[in-house]
Amino acid sequence: MEQRELDALVYPERVHRSIYVDPGIFTEEMTKIFGGIWVYLAHESQIPEPHDFTTTELGRRPLIITRDADGAIHALINRCAHRASTVCQADCGNAKRFTCGYHGWTYANDGALVGLPYPNGYPESFDRGTRGLRGLPRVESYRGFIFGSLNPDVGDLVEWLGAARPYLDYFIDRAPGGRLEVRNKHRLTFAGNWKLAWDNAGDGLHATYAHKSFALLNEDRYGGNRSLSQFKSTPDDTGMFGEDLGNGHIFVDQRPGISGTFWDTQRPIPGKETAAEGIRGEHDAEAAAALLEAAPGSMINLSIFPNLLIKGNQLEILTPRSVDRSDLHLWVCAAPEAPDAVNTLRMRIAEDFPTFGNPDDIEIYERCQRGLQIEEVEWCDTSKGIGFEEVEVRDGSEVRRAAVTYETPIRGYLREWKRLMASDPKIATV
Repeated sequence: MEQRELDALVYPERVHRSIYVDPGIFTEEMTKIFGGIWVYLAHESQIPEPHDFTTTELGRRPLIITRDADGAIHALINRCAHRASTVCQADCGNAKRFTCGYHGWTYANDGALVGLPYPNGYPESFDRGTRGLRGLPRVESYRGFIFGSLNPDVGDLVEWLGAARPYLDYFIDRAPGGRLEVRNKHRLTFAGNWKLAWDNAGDGLHATYAHKSFALLNEDRYGGNRSLSQFKSTPDDTGMFGEDLGNGHIFVDQRPGISGTFWDTQRPIPGKETAAEGIRGEHDAEAAAALLEAAPGSMINLSIFPNLLIKGNQLEILTPRSVDRSDLHLWVCAAPEAPDAVNTLRMRIAEDFPTFGNPDDIEIYERCQRGLQIEEVEWCDTSKGIGFEEVEVRDGSEVRRAAVTYETPIRGYLREWKRLMASDPKIATV
């Protein structure tokens, strides 16, 4: 898009409805954002052994993430070079080869074409070396988190993570041993534009209203000193804050609103007391307290643009399907070096607020998408907090911080969205 067009759609204090409903804008996003920058693909724990694979998507491009015999990681486009059929239909598994079910072309898990049935009849110019599965030119991993890009000139991954990186480190290092293991996913789909979930991820005001029924239930059953109780009224008085971290990354910190330990504020869950008793019986008091503190959620919402949302002990992966349909897949992170009881608690805690909260959010996304169809009402307001932000340079990025109910994170990611939509990234495959 031309800069002047973008300037007419995104202002600091308001944003035009068309960025959520225009199919042409969506198509450009799939190239300039989901093709031109680093995008989260998978976690290394999903492919721990040689020949393991998992499938995912880069925008609307199906991918196979593989680990070959030598341990190298590849991001292959799941499209046969012959007639375009996908060659892998499974979510995950272990395979040295992928064979297309249409005409039998067979590929190694590094993408090379290794099998061609009935090869007679191809011209002399036919080159097997150019008929392999195409792959992303850039694939890198940061502490187990695999990112990829179709842009061979994309910058350094660590620099791109910037001010988000220390928060990602915090999320990882909460697990004993500083290592995570991603467990099976919970699939959600909503009839809304992908950016509605991004708006919500940095929104510290909606919890008081969109999740009001949960907050009231929480208060009625367990009293006022539990996780999320800090949102029931005047959340800005708690010290919680939101941040625009640069590069589209955004952050909401709930930790200042927590009184006491994470474990003390955790709501009851099935087996909580039995698991805690076992941990305390097997470890000294200090070690047991540290293990129990690793079981509840992280109390942060870290969103790494454009598709990775970290909440509690979960990864939420956002996949655009069309201008008004998106997938949201939730993966619970276990701590493989912690006792089994800690990971049992992590799994059960993930059934708590995410189970009740995500349906609230998805209902709101779909209400917003319906409202955005109204052509005569063009603008959405994003002005809360303008002029009330603290600005500092951190990890090479300009970071803006404001009270938790202010719309600083939303303005931040939209600023990066606008920059990227005016760019002309080099897009290529290998």
